[in-house]
This record gives sequence, structure tokens and C-alpha cells, in this order.
Amino acid sequence: MYKNPGLDLPIRSKLNMLDDIVQIIFYLHAGERILADPLIDDLKVRSTFLEEPIQQAVLIFAEQVHFQYDYDPWHKVTSEVQKAADKLIEELGFTGNLGTY
Repeated sequence: MYKNPGLDLPIRSKLNMLDDIVQIIFYLHAGERILADPLIDDLKVRSTFLEEPIQQAVLIFAEQVHFQYDYDPWHKVTSEVQKAADKLIEELGFTGNLGTY
């Protein structure tokens, strides 16, 4: 995480966000919410310096991840989490998807 994401170039911030998404998915699968939450907060902060569609995609992704932590005892990466991650990655300007979980 970076101390002041508002000073980052947008592409650097987007690359950091992409790294956060990957780590959040890993931590969700491992059931490590305490490690994922700071990364989710970082995504939210970074998104405030970017376009509104990115901000909305971050909120949807964060909501899906938190829903899984709260309501699925196995913390499985579901298709809803995958769709939210793929949409956020697309809004960040990257193509492709994270694959099948």
C-alpha cells in the first residue's frame, strides 16, 4: 500500500489496484479477512482519484468479497466474486479475466 495514492500516476495506481485484487482473491480463498480488509480499503481510497465507473466497480467487488466472508463459512470464491473482479479489472483498463475458480 502506498502512503498517498493521490500523488500516484493513474496507471501506477491501477497496477497497484490490480495487485490488490489478486491478493484479495487469494486471501478470500484462504479465509484471511484480516489480511484482505486493508487491501479493500486501499482499493477504495485509490478509486476516489479515478473515474466513477471504477469507483462503482470497487464498491461492488468489495461488497461481494465481504458477503462471502460473512455468509459462506468456506470463503469460497464464487462466480459472483469472479464477475465483480473481472468487471473491476475491465474498468481499470485491463483485458481478460481471472479464469475459473
